[in-house]
Amino acid sequence: MDAMIFRITQRLARKIKVTPAAAVPPHENPFLDWTANLFMVSRWQCILLTNTKTLYSAVLPGKGVPNERALVECGMKALRDNMMLDGIANIFDMAIAPDLESVSLCKAGDRSVLASMNQLIYQVKCDLMEIGHPLPLVNHRLNRTIMSKLKYHFPVEEFSALANRPRI
Repeated sequence: MDAMIFRITQRLARKIKVTPAAAVPPHENPFLDWTANLFMVSRWQCILLTNTKTLYSAVLPGKGVPNERALVECGMKALRDNMMLDGIANIFDMAIAPDLESVSLCKAGDRSVLASMNQLIYQVKCDLMEIGHPLPLVNHRLNRTIMSKLKYHFPVEEFSALANRPRI
């Protein structure tokens, strides 16, 4: 069993009162490598949890996430709920859930992932504040946004394709 990696930003580390380890290389299992960022939408704290390889993401409320344990629990619940709505909950159950016992926090280091996340955060803010979409629809739309880091593919397609690739 491998430890899942949560790469967190400084802002999120301050919120949950942890000092993350130095950035580490990508996890050999891309389903166990996630980056998390805290951001504000008006006066609401939100957390964007993004798969570091595929940019598959889930937004969750930051309220009620005071520590590392709550971050992992709330983040994984939001992720599973999102995957269920996308029809890919089996990926969570088979590739992610078995390794939830051990999670290590480290600093977010990949600037291209953080830049892509900033683009997604901008979309979340527009969807929530300007259009008024509910959070499940925001998450659905988020994973159907063409991303340049993915060579102009959708995160949900890349995440699903990753599950279908043979493991070496």
